[in-house]
Amino acid sequence: MSAQTTRPHEFRLDDHETPPLSQVRAWIRTVLADLDPDLVADTELIATELAANAYEHAQAPRAIRLAHQDEQGVIRLEVDDANPELLPRPGTSTLGEFRGRGLVLIKSMGAAWGVERHPDRKTVWAEIPEPPV
Repeated sequence: MSAQTTRPHEFRLDDHETPPLSQVRAWIRTVLADLDPDLVADTELIATELAANAYEHAQAPRAIRLAHQDEQGVIRLEVDDANPELLPRPGTSTLGEFRGRGLVLIKSMGAAWGVERHPDRKTVWAEIPEPPV
């Protein structure tokens, strides 16, 4: 996260055996309570996709970080998992032909996304732009 970013909020996913998607969405609504409802809904959808991917394709430890980058006009969402060698590819899935559209959806929503590899983990991130004023 950059120096201009508000201090990131973190949600630990490893306290849950299955993806706690409804809890993640509630957490996002709390953290972003003062922002545009459409921006919050977009952030919820993207977080749901990235958290589900971390459960389906990787192992613990897993966490989500969220920060409002006010100067850039974006929400920065990061999801960590402990599988740095398996990188996400839009439109493909190891779980079947009817899967793998989450990153395509994220990209179509106007969000930038990418992956940062670390020796012991990877971080899949997305930046969701604020709607024009």
